[in-house]
Amino acid sequence: MDWADQQMSRAKSLVGLEEEELKDSRPIETMILDNDLEFFGASKKVRSPRPPYVFLRVGDVVMESKGHMVGVVVSWDSELRAPQEWVDKVYSNSEVPKAENTPHYKVLFSGPGSSSLLVAYLPQTQLMRFTGTRPEIPTLENYFTHFDGERFVMQPWLSEMFPEDEKEDK
Repeated sequence: MDWADQQMSRAKSLVGLEEEELKDSRPIETMILDNDLEFFGASKKVRSPRPPYVFLRVGDVVMESKGHMVGVVVSWDSELRAPQEWVDKVYSNSEVPKAENTPHYKVLFSGPGSSSLLVAYLPQTQLMRFTGTRPEIPTLENYFTHFDGERFVMQPWLSEMFPEDEKEDK
């Protein structure tokens, strides 16, 4: 029962339904990164070639359009990858076909507490690149080596999964 409660808590945190305090050295989003069903940007498959319609890159600072929160992209899927129950809760029947074909991004946001973290899985239509700001978000050092003034530079392990995200579009 404890295991089931932990899994539910982790899943809620992943999709931004619940805030998770960082209590140990392994942040919740790192534990969720690898799941067998590859939901919510958690696949470890290499994302290459990068489709031209995936506008944002891992390391981009973004603003979420509904709540105007600033976060950082840590993963993306070229189309919606989530359990049907979650899709049914988040999207109306008329929105589902469009959402299924829209790139989705796993984004980290700072929670209300200094050590809290919000993790969301959002469609491209709700995010816009936000430059000139370096958000203070717990655990970013697990994903990125540094902030270059415009975006975060990926750790080698993350760069291997998203090899084309460090290159700029011409």
